[in-house]
Amino acid sequence: MTIITRVTRLLKADLHGLLDCVEEPELLLKQAIRDMEAEHLMLRQQRDDLLQEREQIQQRQQKQQQELVKLEEGLGLCLEQENDDLARTLLRKQLLAQRDAERCADLLDVCQRRLIESGEQLEQQRCDLDQIRQRASALVTANSAGATSRYSGNDDLAVITEADIELALLQAKSSAKRGEL
Repeated sequence: MTIITRVTRLLKADLHGLLDCVEEPELLLKQAIRDMEAEHLMLRQQRDDLLQEREQIQQRQQKQQQELVKLEEGLGLCLEQENDDLARTLLRKQLLAQRDAERCADLLDVCQRRLIESGEQLEQQRCDLDQIRQRASALVTANSAGATSRYSGNDDLAVITEADIELALLQAKSSAKRGEL
């Protein structure tokens, strides 16, 4: 059993190695970027839909406010004329309009929160996408020039070590001293 397992692992490793050689990392990277761009576009469309929904709710809310003003005026006239039956009808309409206005306000709050969340998500995704594009272009440039990178395949290109910071600090101090002389 152990020999069969070891031979199976060896064959799997060889097969995976062969697939790694066949796959083009640059093409896979470009496809990943295209997928991220498509997702970004989808999020932007969702945000645009939310903006349109918010505008519709605001228009509905304005109409409700106008209707409430008209009902208030009509109710005032009914009370002056002591027409209680018509006043009751207008009060019923007024109460319904107030409830609808409250629902619109609640919907507007929910829509606004979703817009804020969507905007934050969009901004984060845009930053991530820009960062990956920069990394990809650096990788493609390095590969096309035949240059060897000082980073291994698992290292993050955006990682700045403490040694890098210390070296930059020493260089800045040296430049500042030369500028003072």
